[in-house]
Amino acid sequence: MIEQDLIYIRANYVTLGALAAGRAETEEELRAHVAAKRLPGPAYVLPDGTEMFPRDWLALADQSGGVDRARSAFVRRFLAASKEAGEPAGEETAAEEWTNYLGGMYAVCLREVTPENVFRKERLVRRLTEQLASPAPNDPAWRARLRTDVDALDQLERPFAPYDRIRFGGPVTRDRLITAAKARYPACFE
Repeated sequence: MIEQDLIYIRANYVTLGALAAGRAETEEELRAHVAAKRLPGPAYVLPDGTEMFPRDWLALADQSGGVDRARSAFVRRFLAASKEAGEPAGEETAAEEWTNYLGGMYAVCLREVTPENVFRKERLVRRLTEQLASPAPNDPAWRARLRTDVDALDQLERPFAPYDRIRFGGPVTRDRLITAAKARYPACFE
């Protein structure tokens, strides 16, 4: 990590101790929930070993009535979001996304980590990947759909730290699907 990474991470994420402050659960109890795969892992681990989490890290557990109810709430809300979008997902997909959520990576890319936003991000990534693989810049409907989807993903995603390009092995979704789309098809965004 470089200094720019550390500045970004410290400005946008907090320690587990900061999240535990003023709560009934201690930092050690929260860490045990992470180890037991009931709460997501950290989004970042600094070079000194400090784990960093998004500020809304406990929102799902709090909204669902406790850590033990978070998984069922995640699955239920993810499935509801997929159904509302007209793309009903199965229980297996929702369970897979719960596992991904627990890995902490959605906290790297989403401004607000909710089951609904996890579904929206995955849906937009899929749609934009397809659109950019078969461009039709002369088609007004394609241009409008591209603009709408890029803008929607832009609203969901964080800027990312420079380190993320190394961690994920290359360009992140923001680079590939937002920045590149705007650079390649600027007329769509005028």
